[in-house]
Amino acid sequence: MTRHYSNGDKILQAVLANEKLSQWGEYKPTGEETISDALFSENPTIRAVAMIIDGQENNSTQKEIYTQVTQYLTQTL
Repeated sequence: MTRHYSNGDKILQAVLANEKLSQWGEYKPTGEETISDALFSENPTIRAVAMIIDGQENNSTQKEIYTQVTQYLTQTL
């Protein structure tokens, strides 16, 4: 069965495929990541990237996205 990915999922997969980011974030991309799964990831890098893309898709302002991601990273790291 073919899996259908949203544009956000495809963007997430492309960003997470970056070799330097995956080394820095200490994860191995599968190429099958989705926004909905990534928003619950235990890996802060994956989750932060997903939060940014999700915010853009939901028409959040840049300030709202920045605030949400900053609060998450401050609490997590």
